[in-house]
Amino acid sequence: MVDKRIVLAVAGSGKTTMLINQLDLDKNFLLVTYTVSNCKNLKNKVLKKFNYLPQNITILTYFDFIYNTCIKPFLFKELKVKGIKWDLPPTWTNQLNRNDKRFYVNNGYLYHNRMAKLIDVANLSQSVNDRIKKFYNYVLIDEVQDLSGHDFDFVLRLLNTNVNFLLVGDFYQHTYNTSRDGNLHKNLYSNLETFLNYYSKQNITIDLDTLKKSHRCSPTICNYVSENLGISISSANDNITQIKYVDNPTEISNILSDDSIIKLVYNNSNKRSFNSKNWGDCKGEDSYVDTCIILNKTTYNLYKKQNLKSLNPITKNKLYVALTRTRGNCYLIPEDLT
Repeated sequence: MVDKRIVLAVAGSGKTTMLINQLDLDKNFLLVTYTVSNCKNLKNKVLKKFNYLPQNITILTYFDFIYNTCIKPFLFKELKVKGIKWDLPPTWTNQLNRNDKRFYVNNGYLYHNRMAKLIDVANLSQSVNDRIKKFYNYVLIDEVQDLSGHDFDFVLRLLNTNVNFLLVGDFYQHTYNTSRDGNLHKNLYSNLETFLNYYSKQNITIDLDTLKKSHRCSPTICNYVSENLGISISSANDNITQIKYVDNPTEISNILSDDSIIKLVYNNSNKRSFNSKNWGDCKGEDSYVDTCIILNKTTYNLYKKQNLKSLNPITKNKLYVALTRTRGNCYLIPEDLT
């Protein structure tokens, strides 16, 4: 009997470790993740486990998977596909009938946000499921909280395949959307109950307990996130660390010039004079000791009012990601003082 489950985690609880622990050399695995950087991270973890990349383990980004495994084998000749188009479709395509291939294709390139819907319209769902069953015993999907729109529907249909599924993610690390096309599932991430209700209808086991404690973050960080963002997270360790607001010019200068302390900024990290990453882009990073979060104006104003819970949901999620990168201390600095 196959096992199908979704495991919801908190930051630093060991999602990647859980996925890697599923792998062996006896069965065929498909491991799918959203970002290119996380795909590289998973490959490095597999290399560390086996000392090579076994042929029975396939690791793909989500869009590589849907294009090369689910569409190209079936529609290559008919649509003369050349690759993926990352730009959003022009508005005029919205006037086309969804059975018109121009709705999905531009000069041989498939619109990324419509590939999942194309599978449905072309009646390929069963063919895709049969192909998955033929080549794999296990399908592991990472960062499941970033699936949206047609992609979310596609994965729900994929769950009908008679193979084992393990989906892992952190609901509150929803900082990206695989795609948007109109208002489809626009309220999917409005609350946890709504999100989980879709999966419960698929008769998939929902696991909220296995990865409910962070091995990365100290009790100090976890308590701060729980109390100030309203996102429940607890620590599996008893490390003594601090989260500190800094406005002293000398101390700020020392922190900004210390490359061992990663600076996490709301956006435009490539334009900063110091070593930095954007809040959303540091998701999946696990190697930081001390961190410094640069508070943009909106976040800083709500911080002063002790009202970070009222941040826009996506911004709050990105701040949650940033706050939970540290294994040590976390410094908070207003952007105006940098």
